[in-house]
Amino acid sequence: MRSFADAETHFSIVPSGSPPSVDGLAITEPKFLRCSACGAQVRIDGPDETQTTIDDLPHDRQCSQRGVKSRYFEERFVR
Repeated sequence: MRSFADAETHFSIVPSGSPPSVDGLAITEPKFLRCSACGAQVRIDGPDETQTTIDDLPHDRQCSQRGVKSRYFEERFVR
């Protein structure tokens, strides 16, 4: 497994892009966490946006970043 902090991993935080009347978020407010390699994304939800992590991304099977996980995930679920 690779760490999300590895220099060769690339992810982006995608802003809402729509007015609050559409999704409740300001146009520039973070809405999705997206993998730059395959485009997989997960919604950043709730008042505690730290609940959305790299570990939640539904990567494509061939994605080069599919094995990227957080240290927490690795310690909790892999070892």
